[in-house]
Amino acid sequence: MHADDPIPELKRQLARELAALVEGWNGDDIASRLGTDRSRVADLRAGRLGRFSLETLMRFATRLNRRVALTTTRGPSRFTF
Repeated sequence: MHADDPIPELKRQLARELAALVEGWNGDDIASRLGTDRSRVADLRAGRLGRFSLETLMRFATRLNRRVALTTTRGPSRFTF
């Protein structure tokens, strides 16, 4: 994986948001709402994100009535002139 790969951080951000949204819910209720199983819910809550694609996490957010938006900004230049 390239050091500038934005996907891992995007996954972490979205997973934190999802965990906050379902705080206090039981695993069965979360699994049912997200369309997944309890073991995946446990992985999500524990921050084990290797089993999740960014696309899956975005779908989960949508199932929790959230809209996901991606914004881009100009980063620092890699080149010096």
